[in-house]
Amino acid sequence: NSINGTGGNVTSIINVNNKNGTKMDNAYWNGEMMFYGNGNTAFTPLAGSLDVAGHEMTHGVVQNTAGLEYQGQSGAINESMADIFGSLMDRDDWQIGDDITKTTYIPSGALRDLSDPHNGRTSLSQNGYQPKTMSEYYTGTDDNGGVHINSGIVNYAYYLIANTIGKDKAEKIYYRALTTYLTSQSQFIDLRKAVIKSAEDLYGNVSTETFP
Repeated sequence: NSINGTGGNVTSIINVNNKNGTKMDNAYWNGEMMFYGNGNTAFTPLAGSLDVAGHEMTHGVVQNTAGLEYQGQSGAINESMADIFGSLMDRDDWQIGDDITKTTYIPSGALRDLSDPHNGRTSLSQNGYQPKTMSEYYTGTDDNGGVHINSGIVNYAYYLIANTIGKDKAEKIYYRALTTYLTSQSQFIDLRKAVIKSAEDLYGNVSTETFP
């Protein structure tokens, strides 16, 4: 029932430039509406991507449900939820931004890949690379403690589940986890527990969906 759950307007602003007038290589949710730049060195117009639009709208849904704080692990879960539901709105693949990412910026032609967070790259210094498992977890302070970086770990965990039980069931589980169990300061372990509990609620304690 809209982004806020109460039938609110869904407002998107396109052709957005940076404050200094240069072309914007980004799209974002500002707490009230979505803004889409026309791209520059990395992207073509970002409004041309369904999964990017889904990503930004999901930030609004997160704000109006779990309210995940945009810092550290809770922020990485926030970013991952936006990727997960963005990919579910354009569900033919596991990529984000594959319609608008320039191969001169990321050779794979996608901004992120839930099935392979490394995205064809080999290190964090390369555009498009994300950690895949906790052994690669970023511990620095950049990017609000790695919200866009460590979201790759959560994305990959979702991919493993959805690839096993199917997207139709996985999306129900993750939406219930987001709207029923997660809170503003939830960490990765809390997401794991929320996903398991949501699967139990929907499919039973000893189901394949709960323990794929």
